[in-house]
Amino acid sequence: MTPFFIKSSAGNIFCLYHTPPNHATVKRNILFIPPFAEELNRSRHMINRQARLFCQAGYGVLILDLFGTGDSQGSFGEATLPIWKQDILAAISWLAETSDTPPIIWAMRSGALIATDIIGEYPELTDQMILWSPVRSGKKFITQYMRIKLASEVTRKTNNQKTTINDLWKILESGNGLEIAGYYLSPVLAKGLSKLSLNNSKLPKTLAVKWIETGLGDPAHLSPASQKIIDCWLKDGITVTDIAVNDVAFWALQEPEQADTYIEQTMALIAK
Repeated sequence: MTPFFIKSSAGNIFCLYHTPPNHATVKRNILFIPPFAEELNRSRHMINRQARLFCQAGYGVLILDLFGTGDSQGSFGEATLPIWKQDILAAISWLAETSDTPPIIWAMRSGALIATDIIGEYPELTDQMILWSPVRSGKKFITQYMRIKLASEVTRKTNNQKTTINDLWKILESGNGLEIAGYYLSPVLAKGLSKLSLNNSKLPKTLAVKWIETGLGDPAHLSPASQKIIDCWLKDGITVTDIAVNDVAFWALQEPEQADTYIEQTMALIAK
């Protein structure tokens, strides 16, 4: 595991590059695009565990902290979607110096929105993508994120006046940001993410997608919304291999949980 910084458009971004044991040859690189805010912190144990298993299978794995997150430069409130996309392009440029083969893009939760957006814009970046419980709609995701603020305000208020989701959107639309769970959500970042949707993504037909998400039932099954997106992608000629696992939503838990089935099925998918 090698820690280092890559120069990006807004500053230096921190990266960890995992390589196969015993200096074995890397058969292909994987670039991880992280989830949003606290979901990343709650998932780091699983991300690093999965990266180590990818390495044991012969892959190199580059994990980056996007601008304003983790050990990268900047504050979260300064981050924008264009900056984050430039961070990803900078990481791909670094990987291009180590291999002639484009990396597999591995994206988690809201990172899937950014991954599909940038692949739609630059279809030559990759021919494979792994999605971990992808967020389908940026607008719905930001709305859900704002519910954290509503919940915290309910516990503090002593009067009957209630703030609504519409009130919070109006604050963002007026050009002001929101403090939510220790993060400053800027109107620019909220607007950028809210425009993204897997339903509207324009992916190249050369792309092969491996989609894994937690699901209900025994056996687990994909949500109808996910299945609808996958069916549309298949209709467009994109190759999709999907699986639902009956496992914990580890990115939403306060304490680290080992989602063993999630990782086992990810390894099975990448082996196909």
